[in-house]
Parts: sequence; structure tokens; C-alpha cells
Amino acid sequence: MINRAKHSPPMTIQVPPPGLIADNNATAPEARPQPSFGDPFANITSATPALPAPKPVLPAPTLPPAPAATPLAVATPVPLPTPVQMVSLPKPTPVPESQVTMPESRVDGLIAEARALRQRGDTSTAITRLREALAISPKNTVAMTELASTYEKMGLQDKALEQWRAIYDLGDSAGIYYQLADAKLKALQIPPPSAVESPGTDNGSGAPAPDANGFQPGSSLALVNLSTVERPATPEGYQRFTLKIPVKRRSDTKINVGGVVVQVFFYDQLGDNSIVRTNSNVAYHWATLPADWQHDEIEILDVDYTQAPPEPGKIEEARHYYGYIVCVYYNKELQDQAADPIALLKKNPPPLTLPEK
Repeated sequence: MINRAKHSPPMTIQVPPPGLIADNNATAPEARPQPSFGDPFANITSATPALPAPKPVLPAPTLPPAPAATPLAVATPVPLPTPVQMVSLPKPTPVPESQVTMPESRVDGLIAEARALRQRGDTSTAITRLREALAISPKNTVAMTELASTYEKMGLQDKALEQWRAIYDLGDSAGIYYQLADAKLKALQIPPPSAVESPGTDNGSGAPAPDANGFQPGSSLALVNLSTVERPATPEGYQRFTLKIPVKRRSDTKINVGGVVVQVFFYDQLGDNSIVRTNSNVAYHWATLPADWQHDEIEILDVDYTQAPPEPGKIEEARHYYGYIVCVYYNKELQDQAADPIALLKKNPPPLTLPEK
């Protein structure tokens, strides 16, 4: 950059002297005002500046005279209403706690729902709704009657009898349901099966005879009124039925469900007349849930039996159903037992105590 600056010729700006640039139409140069360095306030005088001329004032418009005011009418005073005389109310009497009840609307709704469920065939849910109603109103005879009717539809006569007895025990306070319960109790009484012997006799198993309520001495649970309900045979023609096992608790006993064990053994007879344990399909389920003996003294276990097809070429070809043994344990102690035929108990007596697992 320095070298280039040294060899480049210097830049020269030529300004022509004045008067060399001429124009045919040029005029004399305009005289420029010379700056003045005098006092800038020399021309200001002390005279008062002139004010703008005032605007003319217009006269105020003339308004028409206001009409004469009409005198106001004096309102007639309205008499104040006579104060309402307060009536002293009687002092409320407290209602005893025993007379305080829950609103019946909830109970009525549960009963109506249970009826609809029963008509649709959903009897298990209907039982649940009726139990909810009785939890709110324990002595509601309508709910008790509907519960008994639902049990009857399910074929649970023992549970139905229990509800009819509860209604009957209410006496005249049950109203028309008292007479209905009386008639039902007379019509639904089922004689005990032949396997249940009268007190003081041996039932064939060597166990003590039950008392009048069906309980063994010192037991908390008992088997009552076992029954068999035949079902349609399979398409192949094999036998099917349901064994209903009512398990009753003693009225003054609270049952721990975890301590209850019910054992059911089915037996078949072979072609050589020997008696063996069944190889049929067996399914267990409680008729109503939960099975806890909280709301009812009786819970029913349903056991479904379906005969298995025979195996060709074996002696089981002529196998057919023979009988059953049922045992109920509580806290590992034998409470009760039943068999049909009763001879099975003699040949296969159950242990008095469940063995440790």
C-alpha cells in the first residue's frame, strides 16, 4: 500500500477562478446577505405587544316562560299491615334412636331392582340387592318376602324356609305377610331324609346322633336336607345332576369362613359290582355369594356331577353312578357327615380331624 501511494500521482481538484464559467442566460450573482454581528435584541422595544381584537359577545337567547307548575296531589297514606301474630310452637320431642329409620326410597329401589333381575333370571344379583335392602331395613317384610320367593325360584327351599320363619316371628307387626308366612311354612316343611336318624340312635357311621336342630354335640356347623336335582343328560346320553348341600351354622355362633372345609366324594359302581371313586367331571359353586353365614344361617353348596364317557375295552365300560359322602369341617374338626347310601360311611369313615398339609 505504501509503494502504490508513492508511485500514484497526487489527486488534484481544480477549482476554476471566478468569472470563467459563463452562461448566455446568466444573471448577475445574487447578493448574499452579510452576517450581522450586532446586538440581536437591538430592534426589540419595550412597547406592549398588540393583543388580538376581542370577539363580539352575542346576547343570550330568550327562552319562553316556563308553564306554571301544577300542584302535586298529596298521596293518601297507606296503612301499614298489622304485624303477624307469632304462634308459639310446641317444643319438639326427641325421637328415640330405635325409631330412627333410613329413607325407604332406597329400600324400595333395591326391591324393585331385585324383582326386575329375578324376572330376567339373574337371581344371584337379585339376592345381593335384597340383602342390601335388609342391611338398611332389617325388618322390612317386603324385602324378606321377595328374598324368600327368590330362593324358592332357585330351588333353595331351606333358605326360603329361613326367611318365612323370620317373617312369622315378627307376628302381627308383619301384617298380611304373617298369614302368608304361616301358610308357606306349612306348605314348605320338608321331612328329614332317611339318612338323618332320630336323636339317640346310631346313624350307621358310629358318630353320635345329632340333636333336634341337626347339630352334633359341640359342633358349629351341620348338614341339613341334602337333595339331588336331576339335570338333562348330555348329548351322548350320560347322566348329569346337581347335589345341593345346605350347611347350617348354629344360631349363636359366628363363623370364620377360612376355617370351613366341605369335602364331597362321589362313587361309581363298575361292571363287576365293585365300588370305586368316580372319574366323572365334578364342579363346585356356592348357590349365593358371598357364602359367609352373615346374613343367613344356611349357605348352600351346589356340586354338579357329569358322568364321564367310558374307556373302550376296560371294565369301566359299565360304570355308573352309585352314591356320595359329604363331610364338613370347621377349624379342622369334623362337624357333620352325610352319605347316600349310608353304607358308604361304614366302608369309608372320614377322619375326625383333617390332617396337616
